[in-house]
Amino acid sequence: MSRREYKSSDYPLPYVIENVNDWPIARLSADKESFVEEVKARVREKITARFTTSKALREELAKVLYQERIRLTGKPWKADPPDEAKFWSSIKSKLIKIEQLDHTSTITETELLEEIIDRYANEIVGEFDPRAFSFAKAILPQFFGRVLAAAPGKWFKAFAGNVRTIHEKIPITGDVEKIRHLATKGTVVVVPTHFSNMDSIMVGWLLNEMGLPAFTYGAGLNLFSIGLLSFFMSRLGAYKLDRRKKNAVYLETLKLYSTVALQRGAHSIFFPGGTRSRSGQLESKLKLGLLGTAVEAQKLHYKNFPEETAPKLFVVPCVINYHFVLEAQGLINDYLAETGKEKFFRENDEYSTSFKLIRFIYKFLSASSSLSVSFGEVMDVLGNKVDEEGESHNHLGQKIQVKNYFMTNGELKDDEQRDAEYTKILGERIVDNYQRYNVVLTSHLVCFTVFELLKKKYVGYDLFTLLRTPANEISLPYAEVTEKVNELKERLKVLNEKKEVQISPELRWNVDKIIDHGMRNINLYHTASPLTKEGDVMGTEDLKLLYYYHNRLEGYGLEKLI
Repeated sequence: MSRREYKSSDYPLPYVIENVNDWPIARLSADKESFVEEVKARVREKITARFTTSKALREELAKVLYQERIRLTGKPWKADPPDEAKFWSSIKSKLIKIEQLDHTSTITETELLEEIIDRYANEIVGEFDPRAFSFAKAILPQFFGRVLAAAPGKWFKAFAGNVRTIHEKIPITGDVEKIRHLATKGTVVVVPTHFSNMDSIMVGWLLNEMGLPAFTYGAGLNLFSIGLLSFFMSRLGAYKLDRRKKNAVYLETLKLYSTVALQRGAHSIFFPGGTRSRSGQLESKLKLGLLGTAVEAQKLHYKNFPEETAPKLFVVPCVINYHFVLEAQGLINDYLAETGKEKFFRENDEYSTSFKLIRFIYKFLSASSSLSVSFGEVMDVLGNKVDEEGESHNHLGQKIQVKNYFMTNGELKDDEQRDAEYTKILGERIVDNYQRYNVVLTSHLVCFTVFELLKKKYVGYDLFTLLRTPANEISLPYAEVTEKVNELKERLKVLNEKKEVQISPELRWNVDKIIDHGMRNINLYHTASPLTKEGDVMGTEDLKLLYYYHNRLEGYGLEKLI
């Protein structure tokens, strides 16, 4: 199959499966009751196999209760079920009776476990409503179109004069035709970078424009408190993730929810970074929990099907790049406060209302180039490249059988340590793709250059001292910035030729135009401008934001040229 390149005018592409009701996610939702029961049964089996005695299981249930009661002492989220306190109070009373060997107790440890699993499974489960999908499909393009038409200044003229479409604003790079074809041969797992709560909306919409069936994906429970988001997410395949819950029963329920959905053929979106990048850097250390469910689902396919008919899972890395991120201020504050350690999760969703979300989308679509989406190499669950027909090939280009990697002495065996190692290798391949398929935008190049020049100018300062320096004392000669931007641009072009990074078309412009384009886009949303220019002097109104956007180009060795 030869690779086909799509132009912006080709989108939206026809669906690879014409009837929405035949989509895997629609069939999963139609069989929701059976699906949830299967998840619950397998969680119960896993937990009871891990805690084999009544005492061990009772102690684990006590841990779950303790962690949940601690969670309830914190500030509740709007999307929390209203009966949270009542439910866990009931669990406490039942557990006390069991622990006291109270003969009036009519419930056992296993039954109490089932009650908790039922609570979690029904909290997590998502739904796909074809009618809501049809509504969203009809209304969203009109909404985006109206926003584009109302955009100020040059964008209005561009839209009116050239009928520029949203697809010209959001270019898609990668082998779209291959992904489309493989979606008809197996289950696709898209693993994007994660910088904003906008990611799931944008990736889901773009996959739809590529003509793929709807994907299931995990969304933070806190997002369901925003009316506009909740309306669509709760009907279009999103399942709920509560990052406050860290106990073994909840995490096992979450993982088996994903595993069973994949086994039933539901295409899925995972954000393997686990949460939004607080620093603004590309993810280099992934959370492997949900990613491991893809490895598990593939192994179970080989167990349940003859080798020649076993469905295959395909992993597709995806890099999302924005000129500006709505939550940047809060994210970088979190990162600096915790020095990169995720000791706690602080809710800082800047679009906590539908109005704020719409305002951001307006600003977002008004930018001269808002976003780039780049798909990396399609891989199997072990990180091997796959061809257009889904066949796996090792690093030497030799065709291999993935099933053999799950065999021991000629038999298909369960081996948690081995599978964890496979998941780790897959994670490393995804990170490598993130680096190589990252699209460098003008704003990131200019921010990187300015911040590195400031580090050089204030060489005696550590990072935190530099960030505390009053912004009105920060200045650089424009000529020095242009010289270094130009030098870094040429280096990025070399890296691009080596296939070590991607660059946006604007990075081939002359240096003054690059700086102007980067500044206009990075300053469009934030109240305090990350980049300023007055006459022949460049500076910033917010060093922390400048640092955040600078971080997108960490890892390429560019600082050596400053």
